[in-house]
Amino acid sequence: MSVFFTAAVCVYNTEKYLRECLDSVLNQSYKNFELLIVDDGSTEKSGCICDEYAEKDSRVRVIHTENQGVLLARKTAFENARGDYFIVFDSDDTVSPELFSRLSEKIEQCASDMIFFDYNKINGKNITHEKTFDGERTFNKDSKKELWELLLRSKFNSLCCKCIRRDKFDYDIDAAHYKGYRGEDRLVSAHMLSRLNTFCYLPEAFYNYRTSASSLTRTYSFENLVMSSRATEEIRQMISADGCLDGECEALICSLARMIYRNFLYPNAVSLSKKETVELIKKSESLGIYKLCTDRRADKYSSKPENLKFSLLRNKKYSLLVDAVRLKSRI
Repeated sequence: MSVFFTAAVCVYNTEKYLRECLDSVLNQSYKNFELLIVDDGSTEKSGCICDEYAEKDSRVRVIHTENQGVLLARKTAFENARGDYFIVFDSDDTVSPELFSRLSEKIEQCASDMIFFDYNKINGKNITHEKTFDGERTFNKDSKKELWELLLRSKFNSLCCKCIRRDKFDYDIDAAHYKGYRGEDRLVSAHMLSRLNTFCYLPEAFYNYRTSASSLTRTYSFENLVMSSRATEEIRQMISADGCLDGECEALICSLARMIYRNFLYPNAVSLSKKETVELIKKSESLGIYKLCTDRRADKYSSKPENLKFSLLRNKKYSLLVDAVRLKSRI
């Protein structure tokens, strides 16, 4: 019997939350789906938990791989999916029991290439509904500019809130080229946006995203900055190919580049010595993202203190810039 949905969960060392995640997927009111789990080389008990679920529920399949990173793990899931529609979830989050039922109803109405929806951000006991639009919306290949702008504003990134027609998308992104990249959701979402033609939005929060304090404090490596620079240019080219690259999008690309560079600069300025940080900044001068983030078009999306810091970067006052970042971190 064919399945309508493939729900993919990529797992790496999340045994604390894994059962809750898998139970939420399996506890759907809609039944015609498979749960495909990719165990990405977990070193604790996650792999055993995955096998346990496969043994007790015929809807569950497990693929064990060596650790390859989330981008390659999701590619593996996509290539092994059997459902007409595909969606991927993070293994420390949960989903609403009505998710597939509501998606099925919407697909029957509009048969879109993508159905996307909202999520709840959970930080301890605080729950925030991250809303995209006020009501249901539809888009086609001639009206995608609004979605591109959302992506550039980092409001259309999460893959976990996008269900796509599997036969309309080919996961042929050079995943090995981006191994370890921390902006994979934005990059894959951009590829989906560029290749799909019809989109439908449901203003309901079916996904529960658990924030992690530790994930917010990781140092953003220079290697990741290089990959981010490459990915940002790739996204820019896709927007241009879609005929949506106007002055506003160019400014938003510069603003996005500034956000990415800030994620690289600020933690390193605090954790490394001034000399080491200055050397990293100098090393970044050859990257496209350096040129974008120092572009004045990003100023209108930045605060005055941030504009001052990027003015120091633009004028290569790197020692003063590191001092300014460190001062802010102590306030």
